[in-house]
Amino acid sequence: MSRSALITGSTGYIGIRVLYDLLRQKTVDRVLCVSRHKDQEAFWSSIESQANKFQVPLNVSEAKAKVGMVSVDLGKNHNLLLPALEQYKQSVSTVHHLACDTTYGHPFEHFEPWINCTKELTQYCMDPKYPKHMYVTGSYGHHLVDNPHVDRKEDFYFINGYFQYKRWLSKYIQNKMDEDLKGTLFEPGYIIGPIDPGQNYIFWRIARMFVALGYAFKYQMSFTPIEMMIDNYMLTLNHPDTSPRVMSPIIPKRLYIHEVIQKLVPDLKIVDYEEFRNIIKQIMPKRLKYFGPNVPLIMETTEINATFHPLYDNTRFKEDIPMDYFLNCTGLTEAVKLGLEDRQNLLNMRSKVAK
Repeated sequence: MSRSALITGSTGYIGIRVLYDLLRQKTVDRVLCVSRHKDQEAFWSSIESQANKFQVPLNVSEAKAKVGMVSVDLGKNHNLLLPALEQYKQSVSTVHHLACDTTYGHPFEHFEPWINCTKELTQYCMDPKYPKHMYVTGSYGHHLVDNPHVDRKEDFYFINGYFQYKRWLSKYIQNKMDEDLKGTLFEPGYIIGPIDPGQNYIFWRIARMFVALGYAFKYQMSFTPIEMMIDNYMLTLNHPDTSPRVMSPIIPKRLYIHEVIQKLVPDLKIVDYEEFRNIIKQIMPKRLKYFGPNVPLIMETTEINATFHPLYDNTRFKEDIPMDYFLNCTGLTEAVKLGLEDRQNLLNMRSKVAK
């Protein structure tokens, strides 16, 4: 019998890498990609585009011999998912659920389609006759939601529906594991790398604001290098019996983003958080939503408990991320470049007003 892997989110930052590695697995004969596209040409164009964007050396011509498309728009027609997967229930042995809307500022209800498709995929994996291992990506950020310092109104944009969904996901998957669902839930920090989603990440947008204003506060974040994430993911896939149910491949030590930016923008001034919020309020009032009153306190008081696969070699990122790793992230260099352009535009606007 053929051994197939099913994947959602195959064109995402993690998904395109997991797809690439699945295609190289000797234990996988076929990879089925759930896609919103209705035709093969659009699907493969998307795969090729994302592989090029994230510099994944995926050979599309070779991949076509091993990849099949399952056409279902998870965000709109999740109810069509199980009927579409029925014909594969005997051959699929692993399900990789990586798809999710990652936009900020939405309420929890916005993520209902992803809740529903998660439930359906879990049901698919818990078929008593044809059980499957399920691998799911959550987020360590869901721990922020329960921090006692969160103001659900004032801090909403930062502690938003996305993290609330990830908290639901964590509880739901672990409850199903108690009911004998096999697999692993991954809860990384923000996943960064030489090529990452760039300005789609809130912290790179904030870095851009720091540069534009010339001011920053002591801004700390928790990160997972993409290499760490993928290494732990594939170790889990190849050694499932030794894998923890929940894995948080994350750097134990938080990194202060303002310190990284100062390496590239030496004139960046560090001020306390309230002063920074006042500066934002005066110059970029629409961006104040990024900076709820308790954000630094929430970050400081949320504990980090990193967990890795027992076979993972953490030598490179034992306690910290090397500064040169960050400086080689195009998300950072792009944020600095755009921020300097924004700074010049602000100066030009002030000059016109002064005249």
